[in-house]
Amino acid sequence: MWSEFLHHITLHFPIVLTLVIAGVGLWSLKDDIPQFRLFIRWVGWACFAMTTVTVVSGILAAPGWFGGDGSYDLTHHRNLGLTAWVVMGIAAFSFEKGVREDHDDWRKFAIGVWCVTAFAVVGTGHWGGTELHQDKLPWIEQVEEELD
Repeated sequence: MWSEFLHHITLHFPIVLTLVIAGVGLWSLKDDIPQFRLFIRWVGWACFAMTTVTVVSGILAAPGWFGGDGSYDLTHHRNLGLTAWVVMGIAAFSFEKGVREDHDDWRKFAIGVWCVTAFAVVGTGHWGGTELHQDKLPWIEQVEEELD
């Protein structure tokens, strides 16, 4: 299925970019230079665009309407992925507003939101990886036994 293939090839780039943007953003709180602003602004938009492709292709690849027929792990993956995408949009738009209006508070808010996005992206990756690689995770059997 083309949408599943597209989802898998587009998801790693935004994962790394989100973590890098959060790190550069935290660094920019100490040393606010124009290069950091430029990097966060444009790389943030690129990350949001690629995440949009990842989210749409993931929804198209999910079993059932909007992933409703998926497993427990896949449901968490979908919900947290959508949350990460929304929060990432808030971060990108907030930073853009801060740069355009030269407003430090909006930029600081956006950096905080990028950090929240990083946690959401890591969680999304965890649930997606748990669904895809169950046979390679040794703790899965123990957790399933505890749930039963």
